[in-house]
Amino acid sequence: MIDKDLEALILRDSGYRLDRLESDIWRREATFRAARKAMRRLASWQALIMVTASISSAAMGMSLASTISPQPRLADTARLTPSTLLFGKPR
Repeated sequence: MIDKDLEALILRDSGYRLDRLESDIWRREATFRAARKAMRRLASWQALIMVTASISSAAMGMSLASTISPQPRLADTARLTPSTLLFGKPR
């Protein structure tokens, strides 16, 4: 059991050489740094899209709300109330 585990570790690490260890570490760090930079850039673009969508949605809502005709006043709708329809217009 332990022999198999040791052989698996030896096989896994056979590609590593100590004379290249420092350069491998720096290469790996550069890869991680590039991935973090790409994720930050992606998050920035996502935030920009969300802000743009929010602002345009608010602007569109305000624009539509200002163009919609105002609701009829009570005086305009009083002629359609049931009592007016049943008994006629009061004098």
